[in-house]
Order: sequence, then C-alpha cells, then structure tokens
Amino acid sequence: MNTEAIKKAGLVVLLGRPNVGKSTLLNAILQEEISIVTPKAQTTRDQVRGILNEDRGQIVFIDTPGVHKAREGGINAYMIQEVKKALDGPDLVLYLIDPASKDTAEQVLLDQLKLAKAPAVIIINKGDQRLKRPDQFVWLEKWIEHCKAELEGTQCKLLGVSEIAAAHDMGVKELVTSIFNQMPEGEPLFPDVEILTDRSTRFVVAELIRKQLFLKLGDELPYSCAVEIESYDESKKPIHIHAMIYVERDSQKGMVIGAGGKKIKDIGTESRKEIESLLGERVFLELRVKVMEGWTSASDKMKHLGYLLEQSKGSRR
Repeated sequence: MNTEAIKKAGLVVLLGRPNVGKSTLLNAILQEEISIVTPKAQTTRDQVRGILNEDRGQIVFIDTPGVHKAREGGINAYMIQEVKKALDGPDLVLYLIDPASKDTAEQVLLDQLKLAKAPAVIIINKGDQRLKRPDQFVWLEKWIEHCKAELEGTQCKLLGVSEIAAAHDMGVKELVTSIFNQMPEGEPLFPDVEILTDRSTRFVVAELIRKQLFLKLGDELPYSCAVEIESYDESKKPIHIHAMIYVERDSQKGMVIGAGGKKIKDIGTESRKEIESLLGERVFLELRVKVMEGWTSASDKMKHLGYLLEQSKGSRR
C-alpha cells in the first residue's frame, strides 16, 4: 500500500430498513465479513465501521442498524440512536432500498434523511431481481421523485441513483469508484492503512457468536440475546476465549442450551470455526448462558452489555 498515493478521504454512512443489505454491501466492498449478516431483520445493533484503503484514498463506511419505528427506550431505541449519531457529519449517505419494500415503509427512512448533514445517493439493492420481478420496481420511480422534492432545502441533497446487487457483487466496484469521485481530498482518517475496522477483536468475536445465535435459534429468541466476552487470553495456545450469552428469561436459557446441551454445543462449534478463520489461529471457546431479566428494556443492564442509551426516559431501570 503506497500511502503517498492517498488523495481522497471520507466518511460514508449506509442507511436503510432492516434486511435491506447494508451489511452485505459493506462486506462486499471490503471482501471480508466485517459486519455480521443473517437472514433475520435487525441483526445489526451497533455502528460498525469498515475501512477501505486503496491507492486513490481511504473511505470509512459506517454500517448502521436498520431503521424502524422503535418503542420508546430499550434496545430498539438504542439502535435508532446509533443511526441518528451516524448521520451527524458524514461526507455522504448511501440510502439503500429493497425493491420489495413500499413507499409507506420507506417514509421513516426519508424522515431520517431530512436530518442528515450530508448529500445522499439512493442505492437500489437486489437489482438482479429486476428481470424476474419487474413489478417490484414499479413504485421506485415515483418514490425517488418524492424523495427529491422532500429533500429540497435540506442539507441532504440527492446526488443520484445507483442500482446494485450486493449479494452477487453486481455494480459494487462501479459504486465504489463513484463514491471515491465524491469524496474530498484529505489525509486518511485512520493512519494505519492495514486495518479493516476500528472495532476491537473482542467486539468482532462477540458478533460472530451472536451471528450463530441468529442462525441457530428461532425467529424471536436471538433478539433477547446478548454476548459478552469475559476473557480473551492470547498467551495460551490455542487462544482461550470465554463468552457469556445473556437472555431475559429462564425459559430462554433452556432453549439456548438445548436438550442435553446440543444447541449450545452446535452454536459453539460454528462460532469457533468462524473465529479461527478470522484470527488465523486455533481457538478454545467456552460458552455459558445466564439470565439477565429484562435487559432489552432496562438502560442500566443495557449499559453493562455495551448498549449505552443516552436518552432513556422511557426505559425501565
């Protein structure tokens, strides 16, 4: 990497509804799984920064939780808080749209865009479906014109529209080139041009475990789970990692453990494989499960797990 060739540097926020493909796009750009992806909506809870370094510059992408109508307080409000914080000061916003969505569902996104302090580009994801399901794309033209009109006079000027299919790497390289063209000149925001994210290894490891909870458990249970890395010992070979999985109720604890411990063993096996792939080393992983009653709505318990809700008037303490 020739750092002298870096000419552009900027911050780009990925914005969209749950399961629209923001994390998939980030991973496709970086060619690494920086942000976990599952078929379930609202997998992402925190801002996740992915750092792209090329000879033409550095772009820091911020993956955000899916925008949805959240109840006051609790983990849902925390996710919306993370989105609002991300929109305060980027150089560009990528507003991702799934053609299978509809204008009434997208209005909450438009409301956030109006508050953004940066221009935006609309990204129609899953464009590979246009030939198979052209009916899904009909509403988009009118919605895009509506967005242009609603954003008039705000700091969020609409610069254009791109169509991609992030899961199939369609249009991703062209999109990155377009983004670089819109970035300001400057020094890299992160001088270490070898890193892919500013998140700690502990955070990424916890996310990989949480990914398996989404993949291995039922539809609702993963949303009541949180993962805390209690110890991470690189001095031992293999690396020793001890993680605690928190749930809200005793009944959920039994579901995570499974009959005869089969479910937790399966979660641990698949998590360890992904962690070893990430670290390039063998890992000993121990998972335990503990009940933290009502953690998704109690701000003090959320804080213990790393979810700091700054405005928590409606949360239970």
